[in-house]
Amino acid sequence: MSNMNLSQSAGSGTLDLGQGEELLYSSDFAVLTNLRILVPNLGNKRTQQLFSDWQEARIDESMPPQLKNGGKQGKREFGARLTLIGIGLVLLQILPFYVIDQNLVGMLGRFFEVIYFLVSMFCLTVGVYFAVGSYLTRGPHTTALFVLPGGKKDLIALFPGWDSEEAEKMARIYRRTRRTL
Repeated sequence: MSNMNLSQSAGSGTLDLGQGEELLYSSDFAVLTNLRILVPNLGNKRTQQLFSDWQEARIDESMPPQLKNGGKQGKREFGARLTLIGIGLVLLQILPFYVIDQNLVGMLGRFFEVIYFLVSMFCLTVGVYFAVGSYLTRGPHTTALFVLPGGKKDLIALFPGWDSEEAEKMARIYRRTRRTL
């Protein structure tokens, strides 16, 4: 998202500030003025909330943000390697059996054949789990949760990376602004 998407009026390309309102912090993940906080609308994209890509709340109506780390480090490459090793081990056991009707791994003994099978299935299963899991889970991020008392929908801002300096900076500015109100 770009800061040019902050328009509260159609097509203007700028954030409309109210009288006596000044911009204190701006990023692609949150915008903070001396009177309100704006975060990207992460909700249902099928129904536009007031035809805006951003949600807002007055600072005096919200609680200071709670910062929490979330997400997982991707293990896509490791998962792909383990999957390929598992497939290779399984093929090394199955192909000779179907092509020359000979069980090459079985010649080494029953115990070794069982261990070989367990290692190949472990590599294949864990590799697929890591590879698929990397695509399904969100990467490392810092969540800033703005609680709105009174039953209103809380605001959530997501910053990339764990312990995001941008999230800390925004929270410091928010707290300083909230104390002045």
